[in-house]
Amino acid sequence: MSDFQPDDGRYVGRQVRTIRARRGISQQILADRAGLSRSAIAKYENGLRPVDSRRTLLALASALGVTIADLTGHEQEKLDPAAVGFHMSVPEIEIALWTAGNVTDTRPPRSLDELTKAAQRAAKLRIACDYTALGPMLAPMLTDCYRHIRDAAGAERERAWDVLSMVAHTTAAALKARGYGALSWTAAQAAENAARNIGGTAALAATAFARSQVLLSRPNSLQAALNHAEGTAEKIAADVCTVGEVETLGMLHLQASLVTAALGGDPEPHLDEAAEQAARLAYAPAGMSILRNPTFGRANVTLWRMSAAMERREPRRVLALAPSLSPADLPAEGRKAQYFVEIGRAHAMQRNYHDSLYALLRAEHAAPQHVRNMTHVRELVGHMMRSARRDLTTGDLGKLAQRVGVVPAWTGRHRFT
Repeated sequence: MSDFQPDDGRYVGRQVRTIRARRGISQQILADRAGLSRSAIAKYENGLRPVDSRRTLLALASALGVTIADLTGHEQEKLDPAAVGFHMSVPEIEIALWTAGNVTDTRPPRSLDELTKAAQRAAKLRIACDYTALGPMLAPMLTDCYRHIRDAAGAERERAWDVLSMVAHTTAAALKARGYGALSWTAAQAAENAARNIGGTAALAATAFARSQVLLSRPNSLQAALNHAEGTAEKIAADVCTVGEVETLGMLHLQASLVTAALGGDPEPHLDEAAEQAARLAYAPAGMSILRNPTFGRANVTLWRMSAAMERREPRRVLALAPSLSPADLPAEGRKAQYFVEIGRAHAMQRNYHDSLYALLRAEHAAPQHVRNMTHVRELVGHMMRSARRDLTTGDLGKLAQRVGVVPAWTGRHRFT
């Protein structure tokens, strides 16, 4: 049985306090295990400080012997009308992956041309964070890909593997984003199997990226997350040529930069390598594979520099980088939302809560399904609600808190100025 018990006004610190009490350990013991001070633990537990760092969140989960979901999971999100379409699709996705498409389905499969168009549309929906529209598409696409792989031969079969690599990667990314880490890993395995059958490096890079993303959200797995991203990037670098391969290699370096920052290291070498790959895009030839990551480019590298700086708790650097990047230059709504989330987190770290709220509202406007499910956003909004004057909690802040599911009982301890 999980230690997670949802309640109104829940925040990570409250969950830490509840689980710590059940474990029968003191704040000092927890602090020693997590490598934090006792006063920091007290502030987290009392809601006086948000858990706004991935490193801290992982340290607390590891010290308590729980998963991150036990500290952050919002089961009510699965009942949100805006998200229910995706969550209802998960059982069918699970069966399609487990059975390699060998399901009871009498309809004729779509042609490979139709599947290719559907896979490209699905990738765009995932990049736009439209999970409600994306969810019902995934299981039928997986099933049709596997049917073509079983029934086709020669070039058509290789093409079916290529489409599957893209569909499986999209599935893995969507599942990870919606909180299904284990099933995301299964989808990444399907993408890796496809990669072995088609050759090239794009599918291998995309698979390593997906696995590293899953591991980044698990306690005691940061080094493994780095190994997947860094090791694969080194392995495939010499063979990268086409646009799709350059894009996916660049994303691997961006992922490696974030994991390195979470480990307390210097992310700049990986960010610089990603920038070099972005410069190659202008003259890289098109490839045969449909697997792409069009979000990668110079603008995205700057965005990840902001994320890495935020991971290192460097809010001034985040805010210094922000003016050099226009949200209009980011090719996806999810990336635009991330830009404003990082700005909001940086302002909050400097206790500039009005500008933080403004940035978070802009983030939500860009990608509502994505932003409302982000742990950092929920934790930050909940903290601001607990610190706000009562009249402000009924305005934009209170409405945002309702939408992200963190409406606390009024404490009146602090003022939001």
